[in-house]
Amino acid sequence: MSGVLVSIHQANTRRDHNQGAALRRLTLAASCVALMAGAAPAFAAETPASPEPTTASADDAVGLEPTTASADDAVGLDAVVVTARRRDEDAQTVPVAVSAFGGAQLEAARAFNVRDLQTLSPSLSVSVTNPRNTSINIRGLGNNVSVYNDGLQSAVGVYLDQVYLGRPGQAVFDLADLDSVQVLRGPQGTLFGKNTSAGALVIATKEPKFTPEFSADVTGGNYDYFQAHLITSGPIVEDKLAYRVSLANTQRGGYMTNVYDGSKTQDYHDFGGRVQFLLTPNESLSIKLSGDYGQQYSNTSASVLTGLFTNYADSGAAYPNGYLARAARVGFTPPPIDPEARRVSTNTKNSYFETHGGVSAIVDYKLADATITSVTAWRGWRWRPHNDADGTTVSAIIDAHQDNDQQQFSQELRIRSEGDRKLDYVAGLYYFWQDLEAEAVNYYGPAAADWLLAPAAASATVRAAALNNYSIVSHSSPETTSAAAFAQGTWHVTDRFDITGGLRYTYEKMTGWFDQTAWGADLSGLSSADQATARNLRARFGAANSFSSKTSGDSLTGNITLAYTFDNGPLVYATYARGYKAGGLNLSNINTSGANAVDPVIAPETIDAYEAGLKSTWFDRRLTANLALFWTEDDGYQTTAVNLINNASYLTNAGSVRSRGVELDLRAAPIEGLTLYGSTTYNDASYTSYEQAACPIEIQLATYCNLTGRRLPGASLWAASTGGEYRRAAGTWRGDGLTAYAGYDASYKSSYYTSASNSEYSKIKGYTLLNLRAGIGAEDGSWDLQVWGRNVFDKLYYLSLGAGNTGAITGTLGDPRTFGVTLRVRR
Repeated sequence: MSGVLVSIHQANTRRDHNQGAALRRLTLAASCVALMAGAAPAFAAETPASPEPTTASADDAVGLEPTTASADDAVGLDAVVVTARRRDEDAQTVPVAVSAFGGAQLEAARAFNVRDLQTLSPSLSVSVTNPRNTSINIRGLGNNVSVYNDGLQSAVGVYLDQVYLGRPGQAVFDLADLDSVQVLRGPQGTLFGKNTSAGALVIATKEPKFTPEFSADVTGGNYDYFQAHLITSGPIVEDKLAYRVSLANTQRGGYMTNVYDGSKTQDYHDFGGRVQFLLTPNESLSIKLSGDYGQQYSNTSASVLTGLFTNYADSGAAYPNGYLARAARVGFTPPPIDPEARRVSTNTKNSYFETHGGVSAIVDYKLADATITSVTAWRGWRWRPHNDADGTTVSAIIDAHQDNDQQQFSQELRIRSEGDRKLDYVAGLYYFWQDLEAEAVNYYGPAAADWLLAPAAASATVRAAALNNYSIVSHSSPETTSAAAFAQGTWHVTDRFDITGGLRYTYEKMTGWFDQTAWGADLSGLSSADQATARNLRARFGAANSFSSKTSGDSLTGNITLAYTFDNGPLVYATYARGYKAGGLNLSNINTSGANAVDPVIAPETIDAYEAGLKSTWFDRRLTANLALFWTEDDGYQTTAVNLINNASYLTNAGSVRSRGVELDLRAAPIEGLTLYGSTTYNDASYTSYEQAACPIEIQLATYCNLTGRRLPGASLWAASTGGEYRRAAGTWRGDGLTAYAGYDASYKSSYYTSASNSEYSKIKGYTLLNLRAGIGAEDGSWDLQVWGRNVFDKLYYLSLGAGNTGAITGTLGDPRTFGVTLRVRR
């Protein structure tokens, strides 16, 4: 088996090298074009270096559709409006690495969930095996993809209408009625309320309008796919009070088959709505009140058998108590190893149900030369899963899951300057409170002993008494309080040279407790020696335990940026930023005293980020080329470790990691009607110090493994996306002009690991996905009929992959080829 493993690894390496070489050649060529803009600004466009951004709508700001700059020029790119510095600005004039997507582009690309956004922004990586197990990373940093723990905070902040979402799972909802999504790379603490040391995902919905608006769409597709959106907006009191209501409903049947009962799994059922009111009593005051609610339900028995781990890679010895031996003991016949068949076999339904929602009030008050903004919000999240953890048709582990009930309150108060000034500024105060209640259960059924314990562990009677129908229930509750003051200013030294600096002071405190109980069969009928053996066997899976802990700390972080704009040419900038990710609590079944004690407190992370960039506009706004070089050092990276003495998994700090690389973004409108985009990221995200890491399952002869120099889990070395759309007049229908169009979006990710130990069995191969669309509609946008396909080549790819301690190698598959038809109407 070790020879097979080596062969697979070598094949993957050759493939990654070939694909990487092609991408490197493409990136080198495109980088040369971008660098020419910096070396020879005389060849840049004659348009002003800092055009006023178009603000008619966020869809105009997408930059995908040609805009008419003048009567003589119908070809060119719209200015992309971003709010990365808390004000509307043209992205090409902002010395910040940001990717912005408007509602029209997201709708055209059918990017209706957070995971889809990474197909448009290669620097963004989103892993979603279910809403709770959501990991959002930017440039490889954020959350370790193998770590899902209530006691840790995210280094990538997700903001919905200026409100920070305390848990990543709150962001897994239908992205409907959006104005824009922005991906900000690097520490953002001096401008955004909650400290976000790796970046921010900023989601903005469309606001109420005083002009009546109505839009609706309905979609049908394979796998019984059905989606409908309904949006209406308009005045209640002319020029004083407006409303907006949006509803979204998405249903899809399953694409996996449970051969046990023939049912379909991996379906999806989502419903949500949002109500907003905009009150403008006078020209100086604006108040927006929002409320939203959503719920999801899914049957998720989706881990397919992809292989068997039978021998250690380093020693060649047979892996004890392997998958086939277990299956034989319990009389289970595993399904064939054929991932393409998309079959599983379980006797208990896997599912989840979650709800999320909140209310917020955003108040803007305009002074003579500044605007004061208050953002007040409460949000809640409820998570209820059910998992057949043994993945078989026998009752071994009947249920293993963790419920969550989360609520949060946040208050942000900030002031920003307005108008043309020598010094622009933003300053603010922020408060955040979060309470999270969790219940974890592990119910072992009547076949638990035969499935989980090797015969050598004890006699059949003792094994059955110890584990069959054994139950473990734990409760935990981390409570987080965070307060901060932040400020950032930009000094316009000259018309071309700016200096931006910011500072943030943060104080954070987390308190929490853990309490676990366990019960099983009465052991009094066993001998004293057998009772001791049974108790030791139970302790391997969990016993009564309780403790409490707390952590607190403060930090001073900040950034400085130097930016220079050449005459009628590109913008170049250099940035240094210090980021901070608060410490956390390990609220799980760990020993907090004794010889094998584990500290429940996880230390904070500190981040030093360096970036240099270039933004350029060419050929009378027909091409933009942006280049960013980044180097980030993360000290105290939070990850998972394993105590090999008692085989306990816990959270810890893994020395240091480094993320460094290059990002290239291109947008083009070469001819009338044709728009193109392309982005490429090379990201070397690796451990720079992690000498005592947990070894992967395939290693037998080492106590600890040195992962120094190895890639971070979840981080691809290469990622790229490209797309485009072509539109042209298509005659008339009933006297109205028609427009026909066709477009595509493609994304590529090179291989990456999905386990903290970088097991070769957790390495997901690189893959490319292609989405296509074509349609026809009214020239004025009043209606549109589109046919679309996603993953049109039906590429088999994985969302997660790994070998469990049973010896089974299983994976969660990504969506197969889907296609459908969408009809949209707007008034």
